[in-house]
Amino acid sequence: DELAGPRRPGAPGGPSGRGPMGPAGGGPAASIIGKTLGGLGPLGKVLGGPPMMGVAGGSGRSNATINGQDPELVALESKRLGTRVHALFNDGRYGEALEVAEQQMVLLRDAYGQEHHEYATAVNNVATLYQALGRVHDAEPLLQQASRIQERKLGPEHPHTLASLANLATVYEAMGQKEKGDALNVLVREMRRRWDEKQSAAKGKK
Repeated sequence: DELAGPRRPGAPGGPSGRGPMGPAGGGPAASIIGKTLGGLGPLGKVLGGPPMMGVAGGSGRSNATINGQDPELVALESKRLGTRVHALFNDGRYGEALEVAEQQMVLLRDAYGQEHHEYATAVNNVATLYQALGRVHDAEPLLQQASRIQERKLGPEHPHTLASLANLATVYEAMGQKEKGDALNVLVREMRRRWDEKQSAAKGKK
């Protein structure tokens, strides 16, 4: 599910979606940007088929709601917005991509609240676009927020958590805090090694 894009050499792909943005002009962080951009909407896996603005009424739809919102509509709209973010991102239209990513973040915040891992993925996406635009000081607190939510909800070794931490490391590098960035990268590599070992062990038991 990871959709790779241009990236700094050695950068991994991101949570449930496309890889990092390529160098963007006009900002001090142009050469050191986020390593990951989340996927085709955090709920992209839930519904197959092409992106849609919404769904038509009819039988078979659930009557359950998420904070008063139809979960199917939330999923479809999130997928639509995520697809649009990636299209703009791949075209290098980072400012426009940011506007859409912020819409997706608000949608998921209002639907799921600020402690949900899907919201954290959207926060990571916004922060990654801030990085591409050279707004590293705006990206830092968002990546800290995203990684903390993911650590609580998914675990410290989960790829989504590690992707946000890897992005945060690039922010520190762009801010001239190389030692801090290097230390975080070491942590990410160790946690990723543990995750891979656990996955291999689990496969071996099957």
